[in-house]
Amino acid sequence: MTRTLHRSASGLLAAISLHLLSTASVAQTGLPAVTVEAPRAERPRATRPAASNRAGTTRRVVARRESSPPAAVAPVPYLTPSTGTLGALPASYAGGQVASGGQVGFLGNRGILDTPFSQTSYTSKLMQDQQARTIRDVIANDPSVRAVTSAGGGQDGYFIRGFYYDVGDLALNGMYGMAPFWSVGANFIERVEILKGPTALLNGISPLGAVGGSINLVTKKAPDYDITQLTATYASRSQFGLQTDVARRYGEHKEWGVRFNGSYSDGKTPFDRQTSEFGNAVLGLDYRGENVRVSADVGYQANNLNPPIRFFSFQPTVVPLPPAPAANSNAIPDWAYWKPKDTFATVRAEVDVTPGLTVYGAAGYHQAKIDFKFLSPTIINQAGDYGSRPFTGEQTFTAKTGEVGVRGETDTGPVNHKFVVNYGVFDRPNENSYLSANSLVGSNIYNYKAIPEPLFTIPSSSTVSLRQWSVGAADTMSILNGGVQAVVGIRRQHVSNSSTDLQTGITTGQDGAAWSPAYALLIRPLSNVTLYANYIEGLQPGTTVGVGYANIGQVFPPFQTKQVETGVKVDFGKISVTGSVFEIKQPSAVASSANGVLTLSADGEQRNRGAELNVFGELAPGLRLLGGATFLDGVLEKTANGLNDGNRAPGVARVNVNLGAEVDVPGIDGFTLTGRVVHTGWTYANAANTQVLPAWTRFDLGARYTFLSPWNGKPIVVRAAVENVENVSYYASAYSGSAIGLGAPRTYLVSTTFNF
Repeated sequence: MTRTLHRSASGLLAAISLHLLSTASVAQTGLPAVTVEAPRAERPRATRPAASNRAGTTRRVVARRESSPPAAVAPVPYLTPSTGTLGALPASYAGGQVASGGQVGFLGNRGILDTPFSQTSYTSKLMQDQQARTIRDVIANDPSVRAVTSAGGGQDGYFIRGFYYDVGDLALNGMYGMAPFWSVGANFIERVEILKGPTALLNGISPLGAVGGSINLVTKKAPDYDITQLTATYASRSQFGLQTDVARRYGEHKEWGVRFNGSYSDGKTPFDRQTSEFGNAVLGLDYRGENVRVSADVGYQANNLNPPIRFFSFQPTVVPLPPAPAANSNAIPDWAYWKPKDTFATVRAEVDVTPGLTVYGAAGYHQAKIDFKFLSPTIINQAGDYGSRPFTGEQTFTAKTGEVGVRGETDTGPVNHKFVVNYGVFDRPNENSYLSANSLVGSNIYNYKAIPEPLFTIPSSSTVSLRQWSVGAADTMSILNGGVQAVVGIRRQHVSNSSTDLQTGITTGQDGAAWSPAYALLIRPLSNVTLYANYIEGLQPGTTVGVGYANIGQVFPPFQTKQVETGVKVDFGKISVTGSVFEIKQPSAVASSANGVLTLSADGEQRNRGAELNVFGELAPGLRLLGGATFLDGVLEKTANGLNDGNRAPGVARVNVNLGAEVDVPGIDGFTLTGRVVHTGWTYANAANTQVLPAWTRFDLGARYTFLSPWNGKPIVVRAAVENVENVSYYASAYSGSAIGLGAPRTYLVSTTFNF
C-alpha cells in the first residue's frame, strides 16, 4: 500500500512539473497553452529505424475514484521513417527563422549538413513576424534571389542566381504548377524552401523552364496542439484585413488533423490611385497512422487589383535611362485592372511496406483564371514620355499532375544506400483570348495625365498545350556513419509543347527528350562541418523555329543548363555559416546571317559565375541574424554574329546583400526590435550594355511586443514595421529581354495576433 501511494505521488509530481515546464515554454514561444502529463508505457510495437519531429499530444485527465493510478491517454507517437517525408518536417533552427533542413526534391527531407546543395528553408514564424503578405516578401531575406517584376503589378517573378524564375514555376508540396499562378499569399504556407541551382534530377523540368533554382512551398498542417488564432492587419495607405488560423487533431491517437487558414484585405495600396482586394481560403487535412500517412489541401485565392503597375521598357535610343519615378507614383490609367482567381487541390500519400521501404504517390489539380486590362509603358525619351498599346482579355491554365515512387534504405557491407525511383507526369493546357487597342496611348511617368480608354478591336486567341513526363532514379551512398556521402542519379525527361493560333489555324510545336545526370559528393571532416561539390543540370523546353528563318519548322531538343558547385557549411550550434562558389552555363537560341539569309541555331550561351555567403541563427542570446551576400559575374557568350560576346547579362548585379537582425530588448520581456538592409548593385538593362540601371539600397525597421492576454492568459502579439524607410525610388531589375520592374515605396505595416 505504501509503495502504491508513493508511486501515485511521484506520478502526480511529475505531471505538475511537466505542466509548469509547458507553461513556461508557452510564454516564450507564443503558442497556446498545452497541458502535458506523464504518459504510461505505450503498447509494444516493432522498432522502426527512424526519427521523428512529432511529439504525442496528451489529454487532460479527470481524477477517478479507483485506488489504482490513473491510466495515461497519450496518443501513440507514430514515427515517420527515414524513407518518408510526411509528418517529418525538419525542426526550426536556433532563432526560429529558418529550418534545420528541407525537402531536396525526390531525395526527401535532408538536414542542412547532409545536403550537398545550397538550400534555405524559411519558416512560418519568420513570415508572421515580418508580416509577409505574399511569397515576394519572404524572398526579400535571400541574397541569391531578387524580385524583378514590378511591385504593385499583381504578378511576381524572380532571379535566382541571375536566371529568371517565373512564379508559375513554384512547386506546392513538391508538385509543380499547383500554387496560385501569379502571386501566392503567405498566410497558409509553413515553409518556403529555396534550392539554388538547376534541379532537373531532383524535381524534373519546371513548366516554364526555370534553371537558376527552385522554390517549394510547404502548406500548413495541424500540429500536436490546438490553434485558434485571429490576426488583424493594416498596410498603408488603407489596407485593412483579417487572417484566421484554426487547427485541431482528432482520433484515439490524434491521427486525423484539420487546419484552416483564411485571409481577406481591401483598400488603398501605397501607390497613388491603386486599390487591392485580396483573399484566400485553404483547408489542410492529414492522417498519420502507424504505416500510412496522407496529406491533402484544397484552396482558393483571388485578387482584384486596380490599376496594376506592370513592367516598363525603354526604346534603345534612350541613353542614359531617365531616373525611376517617385516611389509611390502611378502612371497607369484608372480603367486598367488585374483579376486572377486560383482553385487548387493536392493529395500526397506514403505507405511503409517494410521498415526500410516506402511507396509514395501524389496528385494535384489547379485551375488559374485571369481577367485583365492593362498597358506596359515603353519610355521613348529622357523626359519620361511613354507610348503603349493596351490590351484586354482572359487567360485560363488548367494543370494536372501526378507522381509515384519508392524510397528505400539498405546496407551492402559498410556502405549504406538511400535510393529512390520516381515517375511523374504533368499536363497544362492554356487558353488565351485577347483584344488589343486600335491605337497607341501615351502619358508621362513623372507627370501622369489621364488617358481615355481606347476601343479594343484587334482580336488574338490561341491555345497552348504543355505535356511532360519523366522517370528518375538516384542513390545516396554513405560510409563512416554518414561522414562521406555520394549522390548519383539520372532523369529521363520528355517534353511536348504546341501552340495553335486560332485566328490563322497555324499550329507550331516541339517534342523532345533529354537525359539529365547529376553527381554530388559530401564530406563531414567534423560533426559540425560539411564540405560538398556537385554537378547538376537544368532543362528548358526546346524552341521551334518560326517564320523568317531558313530552317523554319526545325525543332530543337530541350536546352540543357549545366552547373558545377562547391561549398562549405559550418554549424556552431546556435548559428550557422554557409558558403559556395558555382558556375552555371545556360544555352539559348541565336540568329545568324549568311548571304542575307537568317538561320536560328541553339548556339547562344549565358555564363554566370558566383559566390554566396549566408548566415542564420542566434549570434548571442536575444540576438538573431539572417542574410548574407551574393557576388555574380554574368556574361553573354556565343551571341548572334558575336555582336554582344563578353557583355554582361542584363539584370545580373555583381553584388547583392540582404542582412537582417532581431534584438530582444533587455529588461522588457517580449519586446523585440528588427531591422534589415537590402542592396542590389547596378546592372545593365539590355544585352548591348548601353542602358544602365543604378544600384539601390533599401532599409526596413520594425518592432513587436508579446504579452499575455488579461482575458484568457494566452499570448497577444503586436507588430509594427516600415519597409523602405527612406522611400527610395528604384528600378528593381531588368528581365525577359527588355522588361524593367519598379520597386515598392515606403510601406507601413501593423498587425495584432490574438490566441483563443
